[in-house]
Amino acid sequence: MPSHDKDDVLEIDEIDRRILEILANDPRSPYADIADELANYDIDMSSEGVRRRVTSLLENMTSFFLPRPERNSWEIVLITIETIDKANSKQEVFEAMANMDFWFVADGFGTIDLYGIATAESNAKIDDLLTQVRALDSVAELDYFIETDRNVNIRNYLPVY
Repeated sequence: MPSHDKDDVLEIDEIDRRILEILANDPRSPYADIADELANYDIDMSSEGVRRRVTSLLENMTSFFLPRPERNSWEIVLITIETIDKANSKQEVFEAMANMDFWFVADGFGTIDLYGIATAESNAKIDDLLTQVRALDSVAELDYFIETDRNVNIRNYLPVY
């Protein structure tokens, strides 16, 4: 597990969070428009100041796309896996899922062993993916959730420390 000290942590303040909130709603917002919108929150910043903030944020973050299901004709599924109690079973399933149609696969610890997120053009394609995962010898239990709606609150995703 990676260790992080205080210097490695990206610190997001209220201004950064407001900028990200604006960009989440319109990623093509000009810096001057962002500065104008920040003024609604009593944040006085020039477009050049906004540009510097955005540049710094983008250097320290990865892209994370949040597709809106109501605007698309495809489905998003979250699959959780419990593996059998056998040496390397978790790793075997992790590697197999990483080679399937998942765009995100995570290994960790807790009440589940692994989870994956996939996008599919239909529920039939999701069913095919579930069948592939269930067929893995090291899978003990599989649960899934098909997303039908979403509410994103960037303020909760990026807390100010």
